[in-house]
Amino acid sequence: MSSTALSIATPTAPKAIDRVQVTRGLACLLLVLFHVVGGKADDGLRIADDGIGRQVLDILLYLRMPLFAFISGYVYTLKPLDPARPRPFIEGKLRRLALPLLSATTIFYIVALARTPMPPIDAAIGLLHAYVFSYEIYWFLQAMLLIFLLLPLLERYLLGSPIGCAVAIAVTFLLTVPAEPLDFLSINGAMFLAPFFFIGVAARRFVPELTPRLTLILLAVLIIAFALHASNVVTMPPHMGARRGTLLSLLIGGITPLLMVAYAPRIAMLGRIGRSSFAIFLFHIFFIVAMRMLLVKIGIDNFTIHLIAGLSAAIIGPMLLETVLTKTKLTRRVFLGLR
Repeated sequence: MSSTALSIATPTAPKAIDRVQVTRGLACLLLVLFHVVGGKADDGLRIADDGIGRQVLDILLYLRMPLFAFISGYVYTLKPLDPARPRPFIEGKLRRLALPLLSATTIFYIVALARTPMPPIDAAIGLLHAYVFSYEIYWFLQAMLLIFLLLPLLERYLLGSPIGCAVAIAVTFLLTVPAEPLDFLSINGAMFLAPFFFIGVAARRFVPELTPRLTLILLAVLIIAFALHASNVVTMPPHMGARRGTLLSLLIGGITPLLMVAYAPRIAMLGRIGRSSFAIFLFHIFFIVAMRMLLVKIGIDNFTIHLIAGLSAAIIGPMLLETVLTKTKLTRRVFLGLR
């Protein structure tokens, strides 16, 4: 490897791992920002659909969840499953993802039910529906769990070669549904995330180094893709310029994390946020809502204060909660999926 090339595939390279955490931290900030501001004009801070703030969020759409999916694939290759003995891997992922998914979904549903009560039978049916269909922010965990459950088959036949990874990326990309319908086990969400997961796998396994020339090519493609994407967001009707399953989404969501795990500045704060990314994902929405209700109750309606306070609560709150939950084996396992 030349001294001017940057390795992104050495499992023992601590700098690469640091940048992975930084990339996770950035993904967390983008996700939290989206939920603080709100996905619609009647949600969150109630920004108009045709406002600049809403356009910025739409421009960032191709980064938020693809960053998480890429990193999941990239990190998976550090400790992949054994195709001959997939059971330990599957059991580990069920513990790591399914338990927190069930607990967080239940808490979210109960909190929502407290605000909008319904008859017990309807409430019970609604909770069961939330467990098996795409539900609020937790569709991501359902989708990632589905991808992991399919990995034994994919590892055996596709992901062991560059061509196989390319096929997996292409097929799942073509199956991506632009909208976000309520779907069983978040299958549509899995199709949306899978190409970026497989790009992460391929990057770690088959891209041994980013030479300066390759880096410049990727950066040029990324800049052009971002420019076209931003133009679409600004000129098209609200939410129509940022849709799943477009070539621009694949380019932006695939190239950005590839460059970040290679070149991202090692910002300590982002790295720290990245290490708590799972807890932040699970619980940030509760702290956002609580902070918003508190500010409204004491009569503060300033946009900047709501934004800063919401971001701070959504990051710091789950990090503190994580510290508490890890103190006992039961809470560590049920709420965080840890041993």
